[in-house]
Amino acid sequence: MDTANQAAAAVKARDIYLSLISVGWEATLERYKPGAEKQDRGCTVGEFLADVGKRSHLKPATLRRYAVKLRKMVSDIAKLEVGLKAKARRAKYDYVNGGRAAWLAKIDGQPLDVLTPDSVNAWRNAYVARAGSDPTRRKSAERSAASYLRCTRALFTPDVLNLLKVNFPANPYEGMKLKDPGPQRYHSDVNAEWLLACAQRELWPTNRQEFLGLVLALWAGLRRKEADLLLWEQVDLAEGCIHLRRSKWFEPKTEESQRTIDLAATAVEVLKEFKNGCVSEFVMEGAQPNPAASYDYYRCDCTWRRLNAWLKEKGVKQAKAIHGLRKESGSLVAADFGIEAARQHLGHRDIRVTSAHYVAKRKRVEVSIGGARLRPLEVADES
Repeated sequence: MDTANQAAAAVKARDIYLSLISVGWEATLERYKPGAEKQDRGCTVGEFLADVGKRSHLKPATLRRYAVKLRKMVSDIAKLEVGLKAKARRAKYDYVNGGRAAWLAKIDGQPLDVLTPDSVNAWRNAYVARAGSDPTRRKSAERSAASYLRCTRALFTPDVLNLLKVNFPANPYEGMKLKDPGPQRYHSDVNAEWLLACAQRELWPTNRQEFLGLVLALWAGLRRKEADLLLWEQVDLAEGCIHLRRSKWFEPKTEESQRTIDLAATAVEVLKEFKNGCVSEFVMEGAQPNPAASYDYYRCDCTWRRLNAWLKEKGVKQAKAIHGLRKESGSLVAADFGIEAARQHLGHRDIRVTSAHYVAKRKRVEVSIGGARLRPLEVADES
């Protein structure tokens, strides 16, 4: 940065990063390195992500999620944090004084060709190795690494690459077979009837929005975003169902997510209580919607945070406690009506997702041999 002053370097790095985003590499190079020799080179990470954002079909929120994971991998592979002291490491979280922008500029300035099949595979192995020998931690690391690789690989599909104008290197995922860590099966740690009784006793009198969020997740099996942006016009109290549809505020996860959800009579009565006197078009109270947000924006973020904390106090062990209510809802439907009914209830495209991730074993299954003819074995008296 041509300066020994850390603050001045951070400001300059921030300016360079913002210039890269707004006017591109060539104009930025001309401004900050006039007269520098131009050469035929591959694109940088920042140029690649900017071109993907400009030309691809990816939604802003999806691209942001993929970009976060890609930058993490590039940072690790390029060893950008090696040798940094604690204060310097923390600077990347400084959104006020330019530390965050400087860190992003450092990553985005890396050549994209640091990603190769060998470097990506080595990154995955090192990521898992950091979990040690504990089987639980290691399996969790394997799933996290698989998520990183799936998301970043999506940036290098032919549908994306064929649209780009930047000079990108060879596809680092071409021919690579990703290791499947296996499904993370749902194991119920929720007594739904007891949980609802606790909610009625503790949430209903003073925290009704949290109670409503619980009802929509557990009784209707809604995703948090679906409940957050649910409109009263989509709730048919007379027929006792929710018609979840695309709206000017809400984009469903998949087409199958647009579905009709039948509600129990008790759930309908609860919703009627909330409908009385409500003047908002939304079922849940919250801030204004922001469909253009490139991050996971929730109107009712405070409500969701309080509900999540309450669920943890009640012993819900799922890392995403509110999503655990949705899984419990699907599991209850599967137990009573079958796996296909659970798929429809949850709005999954593929029934394998429902079976692998959302349904807990509820009925006792045991091997019966011999029936009443067999008797418990007698233990010999050793005295």
